[in-house]
Parts: sequence; C-alpha cells; structure tokens
Amino acid sequence: MTKAIQIAFNENFEKRCEYASLAGFTDIAVNFHDTKDTSKKAWAEASDKILGIMEKYNLKCVQTHLPYYELRISAEILDDEMEDKMENSIRVGAEIGAPWSVYHPRTAINDGYIRPKNLEINQRVISKYLEWATKYGTGIALENLPIFDGIVPIMPFYTSEYSDLCELADSFKSKDVGICWDTGHANLMDFDHAQAIKYIGDRIKCTHFHNNNKYCDSHDDVDVGNIEWTKVMEAFKEIGYTGAFTLETHCRYPDEELLKSFYQRNFVGLEYLERLMK
Repeated sequence: MTKAIQIAFNENFEKRCEYASLAGFTDIAVNFHDTKDTSKKAWAEASDKILGIMEKYNLKCVQTHLPYYELRISAEILDDEMEDKMENSIRVGAEIGAPWSVYHPRTAINDGYIRPKNLEINQRVISKYLEWATKYGTGIALENLPIFDGIVPIMPFYTSEYSDLCELADSFKSKDVGICWDTGHANLMDFDHAQAIKYIGDRIKCTHFHNNNKYCDSHDDVDVGNIEWTKVMEAFKEIGYTGAFTLETHCRYPDEELLKSFYQRNFVGLEYLERLMK
C-alpha cells in the first residue's frame, strides 16, 4: 500500500517534506492551490526546486492538486491569472513525475442548479486542461465534492453525486481522465460510502483521505470522525485499487513539535488503514 500525504508548495514546503520523511513517508502529493509566488520566474524554477527537495528527503510525487476557484464562483467565470496558474501547475506536476493532477469540477449557479448545463460547461473547460495534461505528460483526476459548506446545506456542488462524477469522467473517453475519491467529501453525503466506491470501480486513480463528523469538511485525521473505515477499505480492496492512499489532512498550527507529531500520527493512521485492507 502506497502511503502518501499532501503538502502545499509554499514557503513551508521543505520543512514539511522533512517532517514527512522523518515520519516514514516516501511519497507525497504536491498542492499548488496555496502557491503564492506565481511569477514567471518562480514557475520556471518550480520543477527543479521541488525535485531538489524531494531528492534531499528521498520522496517522490504520486499526484498533485491543481488550483481551484472558490466554490461559489459560477463555472461560467474564468480568470486569466487562475488559468495561467492552472497550466503551470499541470506542467510542473508532469515535470516532477506526478501521474495525476487532481481537479475540482465547478458548478454553474447563475441560473440555479441545472445538471446538463454543469456537464456541458465542465466538459468544455476540462477539455482544455486535458490538452495541457496530454501535452506535458500527466492525467486529470476529477474529484467528488460535498454538498455542505460548513454546517449549512447549500445548493449542491456538481460531482457531489458520484453518478454525475462518473458521467463526466466517462464522457472524455480518455485513459488520461480518472477520478480522485475524497473520503471526507463523501462522508458529508447521504449515500452508502462503500457502495459508491464499488460503483466507481477502476475509474478511481488516486485519493484524498481525511475524516470528519458529518458536520463540516474539517479534513481531520483518520481517527477523528465517523467514517466506517472497515467498509471503505474493504471496498477499495474489492475494486482492486492499487494507487496511492494519500492523506489530505490539515495541521492548523505552525508549532514545530506539533508539525512533527502531525506527520507521525498521520503515518500511523495509514498503517491502521493498511491493516484493515489485509
């Protein structure tokens, strides 16, 4: 079982890579959403910088997370600066060896929630990202989103229903499009979590693992929340999943000792899930 943890590419990237390595991780995911320096010079140097740090701490990259628009910005709206960041993130992800770039499908909300409209807009926008991914040599993994924001039920986000997520992924008819299954987002839904995984099957190419108590998308450690991990891990085993199990948990405090223990605790959490699969 490949055990990985997501680390933001920002000013704390090397420190967190060091602590992840000390905790036992040999694989990471790189999150470009929180990358602050988006100058042309910074993007030109990003691949070498990341590769140098990963080599220093004996790490490799199993996936990246692309930048994402705030969920309440309707899908019809595109921003040139964000789109430039998107292409650079796809390129750098490919250059550091990531086979998958995870993307949040967007929701058109200007005219209310119209499912066919959401499918059409996402097909059009993601087709551009797929062209970039194919050009640079990586894939696009579409993520399931939750229906809750905080503790307030709101308009559904597109791909919160796994049937919509599969329809969108299948519509591209491309081996370079897959699904990233987010356990925390799934836990905020009413469907049977294990059944959803079995339905999606081998479309799942990568993962975001985190927990919550069904109240908000809190990105907690695997042991903090009410996900029925035994059923979830049995479902992953049943579909023959062989990709990375990647944590997307959050450590909200900068204290050095807390950061070290955060990575240690998370590695142990994945070891627990590994035992459940066996």
